Amino acid sequence: MENKSNSSTAFEVEVAGRFGILPNFFRSARAAPELLEQLWGFAKAGYLDNPIPAVFKERLFVWLSRFCPMRYCIVRHVGFLLGNEHGRPAGDPTASLHTIDEVMALLRRQSPWNRDMAPVYAGLEAQATPLELWPAPGSDMEDAIFACAAIMFIEPARSDSARRGLVRALGMREYELFCGCLAFIRTAHYWTMLHPEIESEDDMIELMRGHEELARLLLEDPEAHRSEMSERTFQELTHLRELHERRELQKAKQELEEKDRQKDQFIAVLAHELRNPLGAIRTSAYALRRLDLQDDRAAPLVERVERQSTAIARMLDDLLDASRIAFGKVSVQFELLDLRSLLTEALDEHEPHARQAGLQLTTHLCSDACIVKADRVRLRQIIDNLLSNAIKFTPAGGSVELRVGVENEAAIVSIRDTGIGFESMFAQKLFEPFVQQEQGRDRSAGGLGLGLAIAALLARLQDASLTAWSAGVGQGAIFTLSIPVARLADAGRPDGGAVKQFGTRSVLLVEDNKDLADGVAELLRLHGVVVRVAYDGPSAIKSALDTVPDILLCDLGLPGGMDGFAVARACRVEPSLRNVRLVAASGYSSPEDHANALAAGFDSLMVKPITEESLRALIG
Repeated sequence: MENKSNSSTAFEVEVAGRFGILPNFFRSARAAPELLEQLWGFAKAGYLDNPIPAVFKERLFVWLSRFCPMRYCIVRHVGFLLGNEHGRPAGDPTASLHTIDEVMALLRRQSPWNRDMAPVYAGLEAQATPLELWPAPGSDMEDAIFACAAIMFIEPARSDSARRGLVRALGMREYELFCGCLAFIRTAHYWTMLHPEIESEDDMIELMRGHEELARLLLEDPEAHRSEMSERTFQELTHLRELHERRELQKAKQELEEKDRQKDQFIAVLAHELRNPLGAIRTSAYALRRLDLQDDRAAPLVERVERQSTAIARMLDDLLDASRIAFGKVSVQFELLDLRSLLTEALDEHEPHARQAGLQLTTHLCSDACIVKADRVRLRQIIDNLLSNAIKFTPAGGSVELRVGVENEAAIVSIRDTGIGFESMFAQKLFEPFVQQEQGRDRSAGGLGLGLAIAALLARLQDASLTAWSAGVGQGAIFTLSIPVARLADAGRPDGGAVKQFGTRSVLLVEDNKDLADGVAELLRLHGVVVRVAYDGPSAIKSALDTVPDILLCDLGLPGGMDGFAVARACRVEPSLRNVRLVAASGYSSPEDHANALAAGFDSLMVKPITEESLRALIG
């Protein structure tokens, strides 16, 4: 207890030694003396030891204290300006003292809210160089600086002009010292507003009794309310804060959208770039399967490469579809289709996978023709995804059932399985990108969680809908696709989907990826096609002119200044090549990509990866 008392006494002695008296301000929080000592440290740093001249600081303190509703600070610091038994200006015993008339002249100075501040700002900003010396008491420059200080002190959110003027007049270093002084004055004011019990010292009470005009100026200033946060000021500051927050939220939203766009762009480029090496692997595997391999161990290895590369290709397709969706580049090409025929084709392909998984695959197709107007490729993509998922998520011994019927002018395709199912609350989330049912640590089912999201979007693009239902985990699931049947006027003209036969047997393949080019060429040769390969544009044109091919299959992204578009344009101006069938090859397949290919002179665009099926369709 004695040590605490001694510490308090030492602190008060230090304060009194600096000011010449002990202000009641530093006696106001006796329950927390350590806090007062911290305030004292701030007082010394921001005010007493601040290298701004003492009289300038003290006059500034008095001037700004005019606008504080609690009058303790202005009374005390007027005493410091007067000096002698009332203390020392800014704690400096060598500072010049003021007369009462000089103090009253300062208190009568016109506030910035009662004057035109535009000339003040203009005068400060007109300074060619910062002031070499701080302005003298009562000078016009001091008046301008004090007026700007009041604006910054009371209305910081509206003080841009005042701030610019002060920086121009004072220079950046002196401006920062000036701000440090303002910060302590603001702290002192708030402290007295929160401690209304602080009373003026006896010396100043006695002084004001003998000088009524001085007392009136000190205690009855009509602008004493300005630094108190009135309701209007609070509302204005709240409004400004809300505007700032909205701007920050908008900025954050734009940054997130840009990062999301960059992510989508990265995924699209990554998936596209991976297609070439994957295409080389797949075509090589196709070719190996058709070679007479002597070692019995080769066939299972080739089959494994085909199976795994096909799985990777499907994931890349999903990634590319997801990126196209994100960039709004997905489109559908409508035609009249016999839904039963399309489903039968899909079932024929999936039945071996179901049998291999130990599942029973059953179908119930409607007896009458079921004609829909849809995109054959995209509709098949939806069905393949649903059947693949049903087979993938159903344990051995279970069953998958496909039913097709017509209800209310809509074809209803339902795929029911006895698999792992899902919680009912999870039904809608299944169609969100990257959402997957919990698979456990082994992730035996694999996948990216994009298939159902893509299927749902493709359904919407075809005026169809896709829904999911399950009784719960382990209770199986039902996925239902509903698509409008075609109008009777169009129903008699369904497209059977036959591939156009060209009967051609000579192909010039243009591809800069040598592994992919050589793999595709070998696969074509196994089908009896005469193939020549060029790895760049100029070589392709020379080869085509030397021996005219039936088909020129050309990658669009060729290096060396002559891309696939340039190759097509060059071919179309050569009389001997005008009848060559030009086919572009690209990993991009938006309507814009197809249109650009046609505009350059291509007859069609083949989407990578190049597969045995796409090559079979190409050569007929």
